[in-house]
Amino acid sequence: MMKLTAFDQVLVYGGTGPAGAARESVQLAVAAERLGYHRFWVAEHHGTTSGCGSPEILVAAAAAATGTIRVGTASVLLPHYAPLKVATTFNLLERLHPGRIDLGIGRGPGAAERVTRLLAREGEAPYHEKIAQLLAHLTAETDLLPDSTPPQLWLTGSGAGGAHLAAHYGLPFCLAQFAHGDLRPDLVELYRENFRPGPFGVLPRVAVAVRVACADDPGDVRLMRAGLALGATSTGRRTLPSWDELHALAASGSLPAEEPADLSVLAGAPAEVSERLAALTAAYAPDELAITTLCPDLGLRIRTFELLRAMVPAAPAAARS
Repeated sequence: MMKLTAFDQVLVYGGTGPAGAARESVQLAVAAERLGYHRFWVAEHHGTTSGCGSPEILVAAAAAATGTIRVGTASVLLPHYAPLKVATTFNLLERLHPGRIDLGIGRGPGAAERVTRLLAREGEAPYHEKIAQLLAHLTAETDLLPDSTPPQLWLTGSGAGGAHLAAHYGLPFCLAQFAHGDLRPDLVELYRENFRPGPFGVLPRVAVAVRVACADDPGDVRLMRAGLALGATSTGRRTLPSWDELHALAASGSLPAEEPADLSVLAGAPAEVSERLAALTAAYAPDELAITTLCPDLGLRIRTFELLRAMVPAAPAAARS
């Protein structure tokens, strides 16, 4: 059976607000564990509509609220930080929750340009050098951290650069499929063909991160997709549209027109999403899937994860271990 990750981007919706976004993320981790997911990940984003600017804090809260599921980050934005600080933080998390912590790294901006400029520091090493430094700290080459098993390290990316780096350093690679409207098996093959065994794996390991809008009621799917469209044009808003706001827009006929279906979002009723998911897994043969969904209603987000859990055993899993 393919392993599943519940991936939360911790967005701030009207109605729940910033505090509610963080609390609901912990509730989502508890639900993911109950549903049999292997991992729960959060993403680092900055700004008023992004509820997880310090993902290590949310990882600690989610790990404390659960007992068996692995908990971690889809992408700590390593270019913004000293590798030793990141290694120290996740060394401590691993000591608190042995064998349950994941450290996913990435280099996406994770914020508007003006926020990214404030996060940046002068004289920083290039991203590839920071990865090498992080590995040295986590594998005790530098002898600067308390003894501990390391967290499981992943590299998340959406292009050839990320695939090359994951392969070069022998890291598991998570492809951000939601950044692409089409399938990109060339990126996964690039990673697999160039993989070099390292301290975090002797064989290539691939996860594919997909955004899903799936519900029993087609009307709910429509509202999810509308919320995603409105979120993409939410400049100046301090929260994303609430579920009540989306219903009000639907009642007034003011929802945005639906975009043509592509693979940046797997949208539809369960049967439709299952079919598209099967095509995606056939193209990539991933070892794992990371599922994220954008919906203001926590109950519907949990229901989406429940529906996807039921679909995955029928999807073709990769032969790689």
